[in-house]
Amino acid sequence: MVGLPMATMPSEWSSRMKSRSLITALAASAAIVLLAGCSGADSGAAPDGDATYTYTSDQDGIDTVEGTELAAPGAVPEGSGETIGVILKSLSNQYWQGIELGINAAAKDFGVDVTIQAASSEAAQTEQLTIAQTMTNNEYDAYIVAPESASNLTPALDIMKSQDAPIVNVDDARVAATVYVGPDHKLDGTQAADFIAAQHPDGGEVAQIEGQAGSSAATLRIEGFNEGVEANEGLDLVASVPGNWDANDAFAATQQILQQNPDLIGIYANNDTMAIGVAQAVSEAGKTSQITIVGTDGVPEAVNGVRAGTMAATVSPLPFYEGYWAVEAAVRVLRGETVAPWVVAPAQLIDADNVDEYYTPDGLVIEGLYK
Repeated sequence: MVGLPMATMPSEWSSRMKSRSLITALAASAAIVLLAGCSGADSGAAPDGDATYTYTSDQDGIDTVEGTELAAPGAVPEGSGETIGVILKSLSNQYWQGIELGINAAAKDFGVDVTIQAASSEAAQTEQLTIAQTMTNNEYDAYIVAPESASNLTPALDIMKSQDAPIVNVDDARVAATVYVGPDHKLDGTQAADFIAAQHPDGGEVAQIEGQAGSSAATLRIEGFNEGVEANEGLDLVASVPGNWDANDAFAATQQILQQNPDLIGIYANNDTMAIGVAQAVSEAGKTSQITIVGTDGVPEAVNGVRAGTMAATVSPLPFYEGYWAVEAAVRVLRGETVAPWVVAPAQLIDADNVDEYYTPDGLVIEGLYK
C-alpha cells in the first residue's frame, strides 16, 4: 500500500455519513456480539468507570464484530469533545487517504478532535516512531495507529499504555491494542486465487507480486494466495517475487516473469499500487486479455482499472469505512462501551459486475452503504 501519487479527492468523500442506522435484521445478533461480553478478551473501560483498558487485539481467538454491525447497539453515548491522536503509515497513497477521509468524517459525526500525522513513506519506520513518540507528549484521550511493522512503534505504544489510553490499531501490522479494525488479510489472498480459478476453469500458471518484507499484511496475503492456489488444483504458482508496495518494482518484476512464463493466466498483487504496475507491464506485452490481474485495497486508480478492463478485480476492505469505524470504536470505548477486540472490515472482491454497488464513478467508496 504505497507508491501512488497524491490524488485530488472530490469533495464527495469529505461529506459526513448521513445515516448510521442499520438493517433491523442485523441489530439483534450484533448487539449480542458486542454486549454479551467477550470471553477473556474484552475491550473497553472497566465496569467501575475507571479508564483501565485492555490491549489484546493481536491475540488469537479474540471476539469479533463486523464493521457493518458496529453501530447496532445504538447511538454513541454523548461525550465532551475527546481528543484522538492518529498515526498513519503514509498519506502519499490513495488507500491511506481514504482512511483519513473516513477518520475526519467520523470525528465530525461523533464530536471529537482528531490530529492526524503520517510518515513520508511506508518504509520510514524510524520516522513514524519519532512522530508517534512526539504525539504522545500531548497525552491524547485515545490513539489510532497504523504501524509500518509489528514492532516499529513499540516504544510509543508503551507510552500510550502508560497514559492509560485506549489504542485502536487500524489495518496492516497487528499490535497489542484495545481494538483492531481491519480485514482478514489471508482472505484477501485466497479470494484472489479463487477468482482467478473461476475465470480460468481449465487452470494454468499464475504468479504473485509480494508486498514489503516484514509487513504483516503482505505475509498474510502471500500465505492466503498460496493456500488458495493449492486449494484450486488447476492452478500452478510459477513465481512469487517482491514488489515492495511499489508500482515500478512490480512493473519490472512482471516483465521478467512474463519473459520466463509466456503462458501465464493470472497475477495477484498484494496491493493495488503494485497491481497498477503489473497491469502496465501486461498491457505492454499485449496480454491483457490473456492474464487475469487481481489487486488488493480498492483505491480509485485500481477501481477505474477494473472499470476499464486493465484489471479484473481488487479485494477491498473499503478504506473509508475502516477509518470511520476506527474512530467510532475509539469513541465507544472512551464513553464506556465494550467493543469486540476485532472490528472486521470486509474483504470485498470488486469486479466489473459489482463495482457500481460499492464505488462512485470517480472510484471512491460510496458513503451510506450501511444504513
